[in-house]
This record gives sequence, structure tokens and C-alpha cells, in this order.
Amino acid sequence: MPLIVDPTAPQVTPPDRVVSPDGWLGAIVDEPWAGVALSYNGNTPPAARNRALNPSVEVDLSNTLVYAGSARDRITTDARYGTACIQHSATGTTSGSQYLCEAVPAGATIRVSAWVRVPGTGTTVFFSFRNATTTHGTATAGVPPVVDDWVRMTATYTVPVGVTVDRIAVAYTAPAGTVWLSDGMMIETGVDGPSEYVDGDQPGCVWEGAAHASPSDRVTAVPTTGDIIKVRIVRQDPGGGAPVPVRSADPAWAVAGVGTAYDHEAPLGVPVIYTATPIYADGSTGPASSLAVTVPAPAPGQERDLWLKSLDDPSLSLRAMLVDRPEPASAGRQSVADVPGSPFRVVAFDEHAAESYTVTIDVPPEQADQVRALLRSGVLLAQTRPGYVITPDAYHVPADITGPTPTGRLGSSEGYQFSWVVEPVARPDTEGQPLRVPGWSWDILAEQISTWDAVAASYSIWASAAMNGLV
Repeated sequence: MPLIVDPTAPQVTPPDRVVSPDGWLGAIVDEPWAGVALSYNGNTPPAARNRALNPSVEVDLSNTLVYAGSARDRITTDARYGTACIQHSATGTTSGSQYLCEAVPAGATIRVSAWVRVPGTGTTVFFSFRNATTTHGTATAGVPPVVDDWVRMTATYTVPVGVTVDRIAVAYTAPAGTVWLSDGMMIETGVDGPSEYVDGDQPGCVWEGAAHASPSDRVTAVPTTGDIIKVRIVRQDPGGGAPVPVRSADPAWAVAGVGTAYDHEAPLGVPVIYTATPIYADGSTGPASSLAVTVPAPAPGQERDLWLKSLDDPSLSLRAMLVDRPEPASAGRQSVADVPGSPFRVVAFDEHAAESYTVTIDVPPEQADQVRALLRSGVLLAQTRPGYVITPDAYHVPADITGPTPTGRLGSSEGYQFSWVVEPVARPDTEGQPLRVPGWSWDILAEQISTWDAVAASYSIWASAAMNGLV
């Protein structure tokens, strides 16, 4: 089904992308439209691989050893990751711990990092690269920039010809009696900089073998990715209640494990959580992936403080200036009957109707025709920032439209006012709704690019083509 869009809408420069811990679900807040572009990719490659066998000593000190002059303890009163770390008590001028790792061959460049918490009595953190009892070299990480707080220290080292490295020590130069902590050892090869910390106990990560005794990865792909045919994405709003499906698309069709959706209805100015669940051809589901984002709300004092969004034609959506304070009214639902012989009447009552109100907006002349089309496009969503004077976000079909009425509220060019009654309705069903992206459609793609080979050359991934490069 072609999307309903405005081909004259300006192209959007992609902002920062938020990614779930497992790497499968990504989101970009599309601020010009107050929407969220969502992309699920079950083929996401591993974000990182940690060669350290027991990098966070969550269970015990196995696969770690003393380095230089120190006494060691595993403690659970402090940690950078999980619930445990190593506490060192220096017995000489250098103290530390060796972390065993998958053997690194000659010629490979190691990127190593560890989190340390040190007092101000010492000087330098360094790493020692070893095989069994032989030290092949060291690399200085420097003086920790902060004391009495966790800080990540990093270094690189290229393994010499003819040797391997199967353990790396993190050490601290400080007087005897100094007590300091280490945690989160990360040993990588083939990377330009330190990756986000990985161990098999972290969300979205797995041990390659036995837990706390093998390398670990961020999950490389959803199981049987090729069998994924759809992806359902739901949004959890603050304040409880059941998650609601993202309308566009519900569900998203998946191509080679990749599905895209667009949420034009998230509440403004509050964090929401998106969860994507892959659906296989046999109807079963795969592992879910979640992330949190916040769609910015109009700041207090801004003139255009009301978002009006069309559910069927999101490119018509716009921000407008709200004129005057709406006065909500909530109709009662009562049946009243006289009771013979009693001065009192009996009342049967139901829940009051949702608050309705008359809204008046002011727009510049160039948006008058857009507003005409918007108010006649079907179900709209009226949104404001949290705590605003208007009632909560309301789905409605505009009734009793008045306008455009000329006004000078927006300057010498004058503007126009429109008024209508907002009588809220329940959120329309989302099941089976197609992908709708402001300013983009398959029709537009076909007009711009004539062959699928040219599409593939213009967009590196399916999700990018579906969203016109937004994700």
C-alpha cells in the first residue's frame, strides 16, 4: 500500500540513534515531526567481543591471579558492573590482578581496558601482557583522572612475533598499604577504540562456553533470522497501563530479518519504552528487544504549543498556536426516575464522558490550506507538553469547524484562526495498518529511482530505503 505523504516536505538530517543493549532495535527521534523512527534488525553483528574469561568476578576469582605484590579479595560492597569486583591491598610499590583470556596470536593488536577505583596515594595504572609466567611487555594507561570513583583506563599492545598472550594484568603503582579496586576487564582485538563493556551476564550478551570461564559476545543475531516474517513493536507509556502497538506499521513486515515502523503518537516530553518482538513464519515469536526514548515537547513560552497529528496522513501534521484557554466539559450519563411516596428521585449513572472542549488555533497564511486538509483528514491526535492547560492527549474527529478567520495575531502578514470541537474518542485500532512516514512513500521512491539496482546503490540497507535514510 502506498504511503500518504507530502512530497514537498523537507528532507531530515538524521539525529542521534538510540540502540537497545542487544543491538537489534534502534530508534531515532524525528523532532521536526515529533515522531520516532524504529528499525529492528535481527542480523545485527556483534557490537563487541571480550576475550577475558572472567572479567567481572561475579561468582569467584577463578581465571584471575595475583600480579606483583598484593593481597586480593573479591568484594560485593562495590562494583562497576554486576555486584562484585577485586579489591587489592598493596604489599609493595606495585599491585594488581591478572585476568586470563583467550590466547592472542603474534602480530595481533590488543585493545585492553579496565575500570579502576583508586585513592590519591598512587600514580600510574599500567597493563602487563603475559603468557604463563613470562611477561612480553607493558603499556602505560596513565594517571587516573579522578580518585575515589570508577574510571576506565585503556591501552594498546601489539603481540611480538613468535609469542602469544593468554593473560593481561592491570596494575597500579602506589605505596604499600594502598587499597584499590578493579572491575570490567575488556580484552579486544581488531578494534580502533574500546567497545562498550561486555560479559556474558550483561543484557544482550552471551558466554561462548562456560559462564565466567570463556569469552563473551553481544548477541550476534536473532535465532533463525531468515524465518522472521514480521516484527511487532509496542510502546509502554509512563503511568502504567498495557503497552500499545505502534500504528505504523502493525505489524512491520520483515525483509531478511529487518523491519521498520514509525510512531507518530508517543506522548511528548516523557520517556517511553519500545519493545520489538520478531514473529516467525509458524506464528511463534523470538526474543524481544527494548529501548527507551523521549520525544521533546514544546518548551514553556513557545507560541506554537499544540501538536495536531493526522493518523492517516502524518505529513499534514503541524504545530499551531493555541488561542485562549479551553474550558473542558464532561457530560454526565444518568437516568432519573421519580419514586412514588418519596421526595427523592432514583438515579442510575455511568462513568462521565471524556472531557470535550472547543479549541481555537492561529496559523500563518501559508498553512491555512494545510489546516483545512488536516481538519478533514479523519482522526486527529491533539498533543501538548505534560502539565499544560489543555486536557490530556486526545484522539478526535474535528466537529463544527469554523474558519479560516483572518487575524493579525502572527504579525504584519496576518494569520488565520480555526475553531472546532474536540470530543475525544478511543484510540483507533492499529492492527494491519501500513507503514506511514511523513514526507516519504514508495510512490515517491519510484518517481525518484527507476530500478531496484539503483535503489540498492542509493540505500545501503532495507530500513534506510523504507525511511528515506532516516535510520
